Amino acid sequence: MTPSRSAAPAGRRSAAGNPGVRKAGKSDKPAGKSDRPVKHNGNGAAAGAAAPERDSDAAEQTMLLVGARIRAMRLRQQLTLRDVAERTGVSVSMLSMLERGVSTASVGTLVAVASALGVHMYDLFAHKDGADGSPVTRLSEQTVVRMGEGTTRRVAHNDAAAGLELAINQYDIGGASGPSATHHDGREFGVLISGQLTVELDGQSHVLEPGDVIAYSSDRPHRIANTGDEPAVAVWVNLDDN
Repeated sequence: MTPSRSAAPAGRRSAAGNPGVRKAGKSDKPAGKSDRPVKHNGNGAAAGAAAPERDSDAAEQTMLLVGARIRAMRLRQQLTLRDVAERTGVSVSMLSMLERGVSTASVGTLVAVASALGVHMYDLFAHKDGADGSPVTRLSEQTVVRMGEGTTRRVAHNDAAAGLELAINQYDIGGASGPSATHHDGREFGVLISGQLTVELDGQSHVLEPGDVIAYSSDRPHRIANTGDEPAVAVWVNLDDN
């Protein structure tokens, strides 16, 4: 049967034709109130519009502290910005902005700068101490940093005595270790867990699929980018020369 043209659109008839149904008005509830429970994140902050603002403020504060640490380490070693730039491939202007906390650095930039100062990226951030003498580093004790260029780095383990840093890196679609290649001391090893990554090494591209492993000297200019169509996760190890 052909439906009548005069039929009311679905969803309107019950409200308009039934006097028992009252439309919600401005007087029903104070403005801004909702029946939905307020969700909170792990820090107890309310989720919603306020959460991104709070996260953004926390990220800015973190970068201010990181920048101050980098500057203090550099001055203690009597290094100029140009000295660090030559060791890393990061421009003097970017290093200056990083020290002043006005730039969200990429993973590659911070790894390179930390290496130039004789430390790991882990040492640039405040982090929780694990249980004394325990061989286990709990997930809650690991340092997680959301970086620029669409990357998140979780430092799962740091062994200063062995000169080793073990991290789990996640790259958003189109994310990368940095806008350009960097270099620093040491060696690094990576295994791709999921997604796809392209490692640019000395200007040559190496595409990694899940299970593939790459190893190279960190003094070769390198950049890591997610060239796939889904987020990528990789385990990365940075090892000092000594």
